[in-house]
Amino acid sequence: MGLEAGGTYPSTLDDKGRVGIPIKLRENYSGGLVITLGLQTCAWIMKFEIWEPLYRQITSADTLTEDERDLLEFRFIVPKMETEIDRAGRIAMPPHIRRYAELKKDCMVLNRKDRLEVWDEELLMAQLAENRPATKDVLRKLGSLGRFKLDT
Repeated sequence: MGLEAGGTYPSTLDDKGRVGIPIKLRENYSGGLVITLGLQTCAWIMKFEIWEPLYRQITSADTLTEDERDLLEFRFIVPKMETEIDRAGRIAMPPHIRRYAELKKDCMVLNRKDRLEVWDEELLMAQLAENRPATKDVLRKLGSLGRFKLDT
């Protein structure tokens, strides 16, 4: 069963560095997973079937210079760890990924189209607030701003 993108779920980082994955998402993310640094200040969790094409694309892209390939390898491949959801529905967050994502106790798990993202709750709220003007501009471009009564 596939899961549509969408959904933000509160979670916590426990004393052993584990984050709970919401029950609704666990079935779609059972088995082996890859966890790595996100593009923003978060952790990405994805199934191998999503990770493998990304890995191949980064390591073999003819359109990238050696420096560009090194940049992407350093960002996504070098820090990656293999993991899975434990019986209690948690994923162990490696220390280097916790530090990068600035995860504290209160977290949010975001269900994206091809991955989960784990954010520190405060950082996510700050990111959303910071992006508010750009979001309005994009909605205006779509002609949808009036639908939300934000066209002021």
